Amino acid sequence: MSKIYGFGNALIDIEISISEEQLSSLGIIKGSMIHISRNQKIKWLLDFKDNILSKEPGGSIANSLHAASQSGSECFFSCSLGSDKEAKEFSEGFKNSNTKIFSNISKEDTGICFIFVTSDGERTMASNLAANKKLVPECLNKEMISNSDWLIFDAFSVCTKSGFRTAKRALEIAKTNNIKIGFGLADINLIESNLNEIKWVIDQKIDLLTGNKSEISLLNKYVKIESNTLCSLGSGGSTYNTKTVSAPLVKVVNTNGAGDALLGTFISLIKNKGEQIALEEAVRYASKVCTKGGPRL
Repeated sequence: MSKIYGFGNALIDIEISISEEQLSSLGIIKGSMIHISRNQKIKWLLDFKDNILSKEPGGSIANSLHAASQSGSECFFSCSLGSDKEAKEFSEGFKNSNTKIFSNISKEDTGICFIFVTSDGERTMASNLAANKKLVPECLNKEMISNSDWLIFDAFSVCTKSGFRTAKRALEIAKTNNIKIGFGLADINLIESNLNEIKWVIDQKIDLLTGNKSEISLLNKYVKIESNTLCSLGSGGSTYNTKTVSAPLVKVVNTNGAGDALLGTFISLIKNKGEQIALEEAVRYASKVCTKGGPRL
């Protein structure tokens, strides 16, 4: 059984059905991610209360750990939560998962992410990070990282000063103890806006880089990628270095959480089942995530 340690944003995902016209009126580029204020969050909760499809715990690394636990791994997650009902909802999302949470308790609200879903299943995100901005190195459990097989985190985690400090400390612990390191690009809009931080991560000689084809292609313009690469091709499946696995034909409800599931399942299985079977099962599991509302099975 693999042990996987992750840190990152703890969010409540609120999936909302929206038309192309409504999405355009919000001023968000379809398929992208933006950060919003607390006031904007409150307004949209009222504006879209009748269009809510689901409300579930989320956050990309948290979703990956959930998927990994479903494949038999023992998982650990460091994050920052508020002291509100959303924090309780987030923690309860792991009650049937072999995942232990180490959290900082902030005076700010627990983070929320609006997932706007258009009729084609495409997701567009708007996050109010709130308590996630208080993710600090003290949230980490050195002993658990030191005894894990993998440390995973993503670009969302390094887009705040405290998050970047947390990443530096986590990688220091992982490198000292020869723990494999996986890093997700998470969103194409984060690459150029956080390029220095992402370059630093890549320079640490990580073991696995994951993202979709557009994200990896953009990063490749700025840095030489030498790590193993897990690339999502959407409905086309996924690649791991030179290996390719096609996705099964499914009816897509929305794609929220599919890439997270791909990463979590793959690293959970690669140690005992090898690259090919791990990739096949990861693609299969990620495809199932696309058939339901919410980022998790």
